[in-house]
Amino acid sequence: MSTVSLIRCEQYGRKEVEEAVHRAVNLMGGPAQFFKSGDQVLLKPNMLSANVPEKHITTHPEVVRAAACLVMDAGAKPCIGDSPALEPFSRVAAKSGMSAIARELGIPLVELTNPTLVTSSHDSEFKKLEISRQVLDADAVINLPKLKTHCQMLLTLGIKNLFGTVVGQQKGEWHFMAGVDRDTFASLHLDIYQAVKPALTILDGVWGMEGHGPSNGSGRQLSLIAASADTVALDITVCHLLGIPLESFPIYRVARTRTIGETSISRITLAGDPPHIFAPDNFRVPQLDSLSFVPGFLTRLSKRFFVSRPVCRSSVCTGCGQCASICPAKAIAITDEHSAFDYDRCIRCFCCQEICPENAITFHRGLLVRMAGWLKALTREPPSKH
Repeated sequence: MSTVSLIRCEQYGRKEVEEAVHRAVNLMGGPAQFFKSGDQVLLKPNMLSANVPEKHITTHPEVVRAAACLVMDAGAKPCIGDSPALEPFSRVAAKSGMSAIARELGIPLVELTNPTLVTSSHDSEFKKLEISRQVLDADAVINLPKLKTHCQMLLTLGIKNLFGTVVGQQKGEWHFMAGVDRDTFASLHLDIYQAVKPALTILDGVWGMEGHGPSNGSGRQLSLIAASADTVALDITVCHLLGIPLESFPIYRVARTRTIGETSISRITLAGDPPHIFAPDNFRVPQLDSLSFVPGFLTRLSKRFFVSRPVCRSSVCTGCGQCASICPAKAIAITDEHSAFDYDRCIRCFCCQEICPENAITFHRGLLVRMAGWLKALTREPPSKH
């Protein structure tokens, strides 16, 4: 059995967030369950890109501040750390509000560097991982994810947030190695989770993101602070609260198969506020497909039509080149000041969509997704006449 605490928090007022975070942690036994006085505690927020908190792309600084105060009140020593994939760390830290929080509290703010080889457990799919040395040296890690959708992995929650402990553009190499098959990529994330072993995960879902996340979706007020020592259980709980079928969530499928964390809703104890108050109407998630679902005998041209692909809206694209810089398959070139895709190389990881600052990259839905939509419409029960 695992416990997940769910606390209602309407807005990012300092007192309100601090009370919600403290209550969430106290419902699980208090800070002493997760770290002790004198410990070096790494706070790992989501610092995806250089955006202001109001865009709901990064963990809100008030949630990070509340977690840092919780650590300091217990006599431990917090620092804030992450490793953005592309933009300079200093710029991301400044825009996201992390620099201001670190200055205010007088705590270190560090870019995660120095990739260090970690030998995974016997059941891991990826036997050797490189994780930032600062993460491995910490006495405890508190994982501080943002609740968002994700066009490759359906949702960015606690497990996905730990991908940020992989240093810088090494993330692109892992995307290329594992990103074609979403379950394989989910397995990589679970291997990272087992290597990092966060003591506690506190989720920022006061405002989340729906639609084409993790950076170009729409903000959605969900009024939720959630916490758990079992990050898998937290992710499964949130997925369930959002009304998303668990089978569509790659982290759930792989964690259940590999028996990592608690994946059975009936075995997860919910503490705090009633779960039904966090259930939104029609929370919008991306429709996923994958190159791995396409039969091998089909030609490259056929696969283009079966599988969704990124497309550039030339009227919006500024030719900044960030998509080409982050593309792990080197499938993007800037031509006539616009992004051009080589679909034979493209692995459909959608890193380009994730990083685009102008929301210029969208999707052409493949036949697999369209067929799934048709089947869903055909099997939907007709509305009652009464």
